[in-house]
Amino acid sequence: MKQTTPASVWRNPVHFLAFGFGSGAAPKAPGTFGTLAAVPLYLLLEPLSATAYALMLLVTFAVGIYLCGKTSEDMGVHDHGGIVWDEFVGYWITMFMAPAGWLWIVVGFVLFRFSIS
Repeated sequence: MKQTTPASVWRNPVHFLAFGFGSGAAPKAPGTFGTLAAVPLYLLLEPLSATAYALMLLVTFAVGIYLCGKTSEDMGVHDHGGIVWDEFVGYWITMFMAPAGWLWIVVGFVLFRFSIS
Protein backbone atom coordinates (compact mmCIF):
# COMPACT_ATOMS: atom_id res chain seq x y z
CA MET A 1 0.00 0.00 0.00
CA LYS A 2 1.40 3.38 -1.03
CA GLN A 3 1.52 5.91 1.79
CA THR A 4 0.86 9.49 0.83
CA THR A 5 2.70 12.43 2.31
CA PRO A 6 0.41 14.49 4.51
CA ALA A 7 0.28 18.25 3.90
CA SER A 8 1.31 18.78 7.54
CA VAL A 9 4.88 17.83 6.59
CA TRP A 10 5.23 21.21 4.91
CA ARG A 11 3.46 23.19 7.69
CA ASN A 12 4.46 21.53 10.94
CA PRO A 13 8.16 21.84 11.94
CA VAL A 14 8.05 18.57 13.92
CA HIS A 15 6.68 16.66 10.93
CA PHE A 16 9.13 18.42 8.59
CA LEU A 17 12.07 17.26 10.71
CA ALA A 18 10.66 13.74 11.13
CA PHE A 19 10.33 13.59 7.33
CA GLY A 20 14.02 14.50 7.05
CA PHE A 21 13.55 18.10 5.90
CA GLY A 22 11.08 16.76 3.31
CA SER A 23 13.35 14.04 1.92
CA GLY A 24 10.96 11.37 3.22
CA ALA A 25 8.27 12.73 0.89
CA ALA A 26 10.02 11.08 -2.08
CA PRO A 27 7.44 8.94 -3.88
CA LYS A 28 9.83 5.96 -4.12
CA ALA A 29 12.55 4.83 -1.72
CA PRO A 30 12.01 7.54 0.94
CA GLY A 31 14.49 5.84 3.27
CA THR A 32 17.22 6.01 0.65
CA PHE A 33 16.43 9.65 -0.03
CA GLY A 34 16.47 10.28 3.72
CA THR A 35 19.92 8.75 3.99
CA LEU A 36 21.10 10.83 1.02
CA ALA A 37 19.82 13.96 2.75
CA ALA A 38 21.82 13.00 5.86
CA VAL A 39 25.11 13.09 3.93
CA PRO A 40 25.45 16.89 3.59
CA LEU A 41 24.70 17.26 7.28
CA TYR A 42 27.31 14.62 8.03
CA LEU A 43 29.85 16.74 6.14
CA LEU A 44 29.14 19.53 8.62
CA LEU A 45 29.44 17.14 11.58
CA GLU A 46 32.53 15.24 10.39
CA PRO A 47 35.08 17.73 11.83
CA LEU A 48 33.67 17.39 15.37
CA SER A 49 35.78 15.71 18.02
CA ALA A 50 34.73 12.15 18.92
CA THR A 51 33.24 13.41 22.19
CA ALA A 52 31.24 16.18 20.51
CA TYR A 53 30.09 13.80 17.77
CA ALA A 54 28.96 11.22 20.34
CA LEU A 55 27.05 13.91 22.23
CA MET A 56 25.42 15.01 18.96
CA LEU A 57 24.37 11.40 18.34
CA LEU A 58 22.79 11.15 21.78
CA VAL A 59 20.91 14.42 21.32
CA THR A 60 19.68 13.65 17.80
CA PHE A 61 18.65 10.14 18.90
CA ALA A 62 16.66 11.51 21.84
CA VAL A 63 15.11 14.31 19.77
CA GLY A 64 14.28 11.74 17.09
CA ILE A 65 12.27 9.65 19.54
CA TYR A 66 10.06 12.66 20.14
CA LEU A 67 9.91 13.76 16.48
CA CYS A 68 9.03 10.34 15.09
CA GLY A 69 6.65 9.45 17.90
CA LYS A 70 4.77 12.74 17.73
CA THR A 71 4.53 12.64 13.94
CA SER A 72 3.28 9.04 13.97
CA GLU A 73 0.74 9.91 16.63
CA ASP A 74 -0.47 13.02 14.76
CA MET A 75 -0.78 11.07 11.51
CA GLY A 76 -2.39 8.05 13.13
CA VAL A 77 0.04 5.79 11.26
CA HIS A 78 2.64 3.62 12.93
CA ASP A 79 6.00 3.77 11.15
CA HIS A 80 5.02 5.76 8.07
CA GLY A 81 7.65 5.16 5.38
CA GLY A 82 8.24 8.89 5.00
CA ILE A 83 9.44 9.30 8.57
CA VAL A 84 13.17 9.16 7.94
CA TRP A 85 14.77 10.88 10.94
CA ASP A 86 15.92 7.41 11.99
CA GLU A 87 17.79 7.13 8.67
CA PHE A 88 19.60 10.38 9.46
CA VAL A 89 20.70 9.24 12.91
CA GLY A 90 21.40 5.69 11.74
CA TYR A 91 23.70 6.93 9.00
CA TRP A 92 25.47 9.25 11.43
CA ILE A 93 25.97 6.31 13.82
CA THR A 94 27.38 4.28 10.92
CA MET A 95 29.83 7.09 10.19
CA PHE A 96 30.99 7.57 13.80
CA MET A 97 34.79 7.28 13.83
CA ALA A 98 34.91 6.51 10.09
CA PRO A 99 37.96 7.72 8.20
CA ALA A 100 37.55 11.03 6.38
CA GLY A 101 36.89 11.19 2.66
CA TRP A 102 34.25 10.57 0.04
CA LEU A 103 35.17 6.92 -0.37
CA TRP A 104 34.19 6.25 3.25
CA ILE A 105 31.05 8.37 2.96
CA VAL A 106 29.92 6.21 0.06
CA VAL A 107 30.99 2.96 1.76
CA GLY A 108 29.08 4.01 4.89
CA PHE A 109 26.01 4.86 2.81
CA VAL A 110 26.05 1.51 1.01
CA LEU A 111 26.67 -0.50 4.18
CA PHE A 112 23.95 1.36 6.05
CA ARG A 113 21.35 0.94 3.28
CA PHE A 114 22.15 -2.76 2.81
CA SER A 115 22.13 -3.44 6.54
CA ILE A 116 18.55 -2.20 6.93
CA SER A 117 17.14 -3.72 3.74
